Amino acid sequence: MTVAQQDPPELQQAVAAIGAGDFARSFALVSDLARRDIPLAQHFLGWHYHKGIGTEQDDTQAVHWWLQAARRGQAESQQGLGWAYANGRGVEVDLQEAYRWYNRAVNSGDESAREGLLEISQKLSARQLRELAAEADNL
Repeated sequence: MTVAQQDPPELQQAVAAIGAGDFARSFALVSDLARRDIPLAQHFLGWHYHKGIGTEQDDTQAVHWWLQAARRGQAESQQGLGWAYANGRGVEVDLQEAYRWYNRAVNSGDESAREGLLEISQKLSARQLRELAAEADNL
């Protein structure tokens, strides 16, 4: 995770704690920041839950926090939601919703989401892809 200089210092401390193997401290720091509505912290908290780092693994909680951050434009969280919907982790499998989130992530600058978008595109029908394209045009 890349933390910018303008991000709260606690985020830098959380990244340093991960590097030092102090997962509980990292989890505590990002939990506090996520509840204070910091999108990058919300993404990072979702990652902690997804990976089970500093807490029990819980994809439902990961999706909850990624959704908070994704709605605020956090591209990595949008990609995480695409993956969750594609794989039924924390949510029911929904390939169209996976496509929507992967597409948002790509449009937000997350090039790593492009591979997921292409994989999902191959699983959808031509009709579904047309509907998703029309939906995107209406946004």
